[in-house]
Order: sequence, then C-alpha cells, then structure tokens
Amino acid sequence: MKRLFSVLLLCVIFVLCPHPQNIVYASNNETIEFVFENKIFEYNLSENLKHSEIFDINYEINKYDRYDSYEKRKELLKKMKCAGFENSIIAKYLFPNIDKVMSKMKNSINISAQNAKCIIDSSTQKVFHIKPEVVGRKIDENKMYSEVLDKYFNMSSVINVDVPVEYIKPAISEDFYKKFTNLRADFSTNISSSSADRKHNIKNALQALNKIEILPNQTFSFNQVVGRRTEKNGYRKAKIIVNEEFVEGIGGGVCQVSTTLYNAVLMAGLDIVEANKHSKQVSYITPGFDAMVNFGSSDLKFKNNTAEKTHKITSSDVKYAILKLIKEHTNITINAIERGILIIPNVIKLF
Repeated sequence: MKRLFSVLLLCVIFVLCPHPQNIVYASNNETIEFVFENKIFEYNLSENLKHSEIFDINYEINKYDRYDSYEKRKELLKKMKCAGFENSIIAKYLFPNIDKVMSKMKNSINISAQNAKCIIDSSTQKVFHIKPEVVGRKIDENKMYSEVLDKYFNMSSVINVDVPVEYIKPAISEDFYKKFTNLRADFSTNISSSSADRKHNIKNALQALNKIEILPNQTFSFNQVVGRRTEKNGYRKAKIIVNEEFVEGIGGGVCQVSTTLYNAVLMAGLDIVEANKHSKQVSYITPGFDAMVNFGSSDLKFKNNTAEKTHKITSSDVKYAILKLIKEHTNITINAIERGILIIPNVIKLF
C-alpha cells in the first residue's frame, strides 16, 4: 500500500508541475563531500545511479529518465518540492544510496548524551568520585539534506556540505554533584586486636550493609538488613556477651558494626528509633554509646529524617573496619569498610 501511494504521488508531480523545456544535458560526475571537523564523507552520483528502487518504479511508469542530465534532475527537484515532498525524500530520490553515506556519518558523528555519575568506590580514600557528563551530538538530517538540495541549484563538480549537528545537553552535570555532594559526619572504631573469626564476622556484616539505600522518612533496621547471624549465613563463633559474661557465640563482633553505625547516625543527626546497650561494658567505644543487636530481641533502628536518601558502602582488609554513611542530593548511603575503623560520612543521592 505504501509503495502504491509513493507511485501515485510521483505521478501527481508530473500532472501538477510544469515539465522542463529546452533541457541542456550534462554529465553525471557530481560528487558531494560531507565535512565534519577533520572527517570527510564522499558521495559520487555516477557510482550510484543504478541502485534505486524508488527510481525504477518512477522510470517504468513515467518514462522520465532523470539520470540523463543534471538539468533533468534539477527540474525534477523543483517538481518534487512543488508536490510537497520532504527534503530527505527528495535527496534520497535524486541521489541513490545517499542514505548509506548518512548511516556511516551517523556511526562516526552521533554520540548519545550521558548524565554525570557519582560512583562510590570504598576501596579508595575519596570513597566516591564523579564521572563527568558526556554532551550528546546528533546530525540534523533535515537541515543537511536541505543544504544539499540548495547547493545542487548552483552545481559544480564537487558540492561541499558542512554537516550540521545538534548538541544535546545531559540532564545531570558534573557541577550538580560537585554542588550537592558533601561529607557530614564520620566515626571509627578499632578492630585490630580482634580474632580472625571476629574480623570475619565484622566483614560479613559490613558486606550486608553495602550499597543499602534508605529513602527519605524510611526507617532502617539493622537486623532486617544484615539478617540472622547463623553459620548458614557465613558467620563464625567469636566472643559475645551473655548475662554480663564473654562467651563463644555465632556472630561475635557484629555489635561493633552496629555500634559504629549508631555513633555515625548520632553525629549525622538522624532520628534514633531503637538502640540498646550491652549488659557489660565493651572496650571499643565510650561507655553508653554502644548499640547491642541480637536478632529477634534487640535491634538498631533509625529514621532518615532528611529529604535525602542514604546509601551504605563496604570494603575490607585484615586490620580495620570502616563504615561510611554518604548523603547526596536525595539519597543516603552507608559505606562499610573492614579496615579497623568504622567511618560514616553522610552524603546525598546516587543516580
């Protein structure tokens, strides 16, 4: 149906528009050079004359050979404009396979716009770094085809066309992150004297916190996020406190993670919903500032009372445990790193 419509529309051209008179014939050696920066894309008419399906249809029906001369193609151009054809259709009709050159130009010139990104990398001291935005670029096809046709009226052996492009600005720029990303609080506790199994448990809990997001007004539950401290979940036996005594128990050391997070949350000014103390003083924190957790009976809960989301990030080595709370525009992240110190920065939203 679409093919038939094209044929009928082409027939209208010859009925409604005046036919050429006193045609002067010319050779078919026309070349178009499309130039963008230091790149040149060449189209040669004589090499593409016999490969146009649209032309074959028109030739059979109208017996009008547009290929014999420049003047005929020029008159045909006027007729097609008179009939209301778009510039891209006219150009593709007059210059067979020009769309193939266009495809090559698109692959070489067009670039998708990309937003800047704030990437959290707990293996570095900076914790997060900003990946700059990429400005998009797109060929303005209609403008380019229009220029080709306009220059065709002033024919020379070579037509030079500067490829027109549109630049597309990303929605989120590097400046956005530089403006809104900041460190609000940090805290640390030392685990260097802990046993290997205790450090393993701390690392396991930190990994459970990695990249957890807390939405504005959402309440965070340590037990819900970290889960049950069982052998099945990768936890080992280490010292825990039961009835004011140190005994061996699965998951020993996890309370140091919750305690460090608790103190960072206090410094960040978030609302504490639930926090419980140990029955015996612990050595890694000032008395009264610990936060004991036990799945099913004691939890650490706090509410993100800001307009920003929160994120938690983790990594580890054998000496310290570091946990960072990062606050960015609309997010908050916890960054937990096992390196002997648990640190919590408050950042702002990640995209």
